[in-house]
Amino acid sequence: MEGNIFSIEIIYQGKYESWDFRNEVARDELYDKILEKFNSHAIADKESDVDDTQILQLSATSLKIKEDGEVDQQVPYEWYDADQFEELLSYINNEYPKY
Repeated sequence: MEGNIFSIEIIYQGKYESWDFRNEVARDELYDKILEKFNSHAIADKESDVDDTQILQLSATSLKIKEDGEVDQQVPYEWYDADQFEELLSYINNEYPKY
């Protein structure tokens, strides 16, 4: 069985939201717009000991299931200040219908 899943997810204090896309190009377009818009709220040092209640994780999943059953998955992610949750959620919900 061959299949692909392209999505954007946000995770914040146990809350999870996800948006599926028909292709990787459409998903990447919106993901890049989000990165640009919220750049000033990004947490650059993902290696530091950060309190996970203070971060919001944005990720872009590409899951490709090949006919032979092999799975290729890539999930780049960014962290943002937790106080951006409502604004980021609203932004994605407003932009998503365009894709």
